[in-house]
Amino acid sequence: MKAIVLEQFGNIDNLQFKEMPVPQPQAGEVLMKVVFAAVNPYDRKVIEVYGKEAGIQLPVIPGSELSGIVEATGEGVTGFQPGDAVCGNPGTFGGCYAEYAVVKAADIVKKPDPVSFEAAAAIPVAALTASKAILDEGGLKAGEKVLIHGASGSIGSMAVQLAKAAGAYVLATGSGKNEQRIKELGADVFIDYTTQDFKTVANGVDLVLDTIGGQTQEDSFAVLRPGGRLISLIQPPSEEKAVQHQVHAKMIFGGPNADRLEKSLQQLADGVLKITVEKVYVLSDAKEALLAMKNGHRTGKLLLNP
Repeated sequence: MKAIVLEQFGNIDNLQFKEMPVPQPQAGEVLMKVVFAAVNPYDRKVIEVYGKEAGIQLPVIPGSELSGIVEATGEGVTGFQPGDAVCGNPGTFGGCYAEYAVVKAADIVKKPDPVSFEAAAAIPVAALTASKAILDEGGLKAGEKVLIHGASGSIGSMAVQLAKAAGAYVLATGSGKNEQRIKELGADVFIDYTTQDFKTVANGVDLVLDTIGGQTQEDSFAVLRPGGRLISLIQPPSEEKAVQHQVHAKMIFGGPNADRLEKSLQQLADGVLKITVEKVYVLSDAKEALLAMKNGHRTGKLLLNP
């Protein structure tokens, strides 16, 4: 099979497009013929920054999100059979940037017929991370006020939709060019970070979702009500500031959750959620896709088509 392979950490240029043996599923695993693999910021960070520290063994085929068709199943797998259309985000990094991938059966779910393979590859990380952040860890309830930073990104825009579906009042930050799109997704108030200071617009907020970090995270403490919550996807929040402002703050990581993904896919099929695919690259152009991701300001997911 053709695959993108990383043999040395530190640089996207270290990726190679080469022929590899098709992996075989072990007990509890499924072999998928990959239809689309998503390109995520996490993939780039593993390649360039912390892959070695994360204990990832080289060589590795990158990738952490995909859709495809079941080719074969390992021993003990029930609920899936060859020909099933499936998607998911593997709980361990790697394997998706290829024509075939082996994943744990517990990490994937069947794709509803109305959902395209493109959308199915684009939604797992965004939906699972956003729902974990604002619903599970953030405890967002109907009638509460939530501030979502980076609302034009895939996780931020998904969080806007999930928050609105939960009955919250949604404030969202982004650049002005994305205002109409974010409002259409459900934001009650859009804050253009290029021309506005969100601290002058937001106050008494129950929950902040931080997808930016740095000064944005620091300034977010001031807009929370006492007892409010700050959930970061980027960096651990300051414990000192949390105590000072009498709020709860933590950093969380995403991960597979089959039950939650099934619900998100059904919401996608029903039109409750939307996901945007900005561009599809052929597998051999994975470096180009990762560089586009690195340059930032994406308006949707980037996918690879093996």
